[in-house]
Amino acid sequence: MSKSLISLAVTAFILGGCSLIPDYKQPEAPVAAQYPQGPAYSPVEGAKMAAAEQGWRHFFNDPALQQLIQTALLNNRDLRVAALNIDAYRAQYRIQRSDLFPAVSATGSGSRQRVPGDQSQTGQPGITSSYSATLGVSSYELDLFGRVRSLSEQALETYFASEEARRSTQIS
Repeated sequence: MSKSLISLAVTAFILGGCSLIPDYKQPEAPVAAQYPQGPAYSPVEGAKMAAAEQGWRHFFNDPALQQLIQTALLNNRDLRVAALNIDAYRAQYRIQRSDLFPAVSATGSGSRQRVPGDQSQTGQPGITSSYSATLGVSSYELDLFGRVRSLSEQALETYFASEEARRSTQIS
């Protein structure tokens, strides 16, 4: 009996190492190793930070232009759609992540009943009480090959991509 349990545990341990998820290797970016040199690339006198690092409110000093940009951002339908997509992908990630854990269910009930004397077996009126409680694991998938974890990571990366898509939409 114990020999079969040990062999079952060893088999489960070995199968747990058989992940089907490939190791990700980030490709090299197709950019130059050094920044270009020359007078055109020298920093501007008095500039504290690059224009790309500044917010649009600091970059544009005209109050009328700032108000126009603010109105455009508030009424932009593409930004609203991007924000709704972020909420949807965040919810999808939470749902997918919940598959990593077992689903536990618990129920409890109780009843109390008064029995008249003419219907009881003893001929005396009485009160009967009944209680029950159950606890169980309704579903769980052992992630031996990493499928569930991979799906959870994919949902997380999709959520991150939707965040960046919103930023890209705001910039454009």
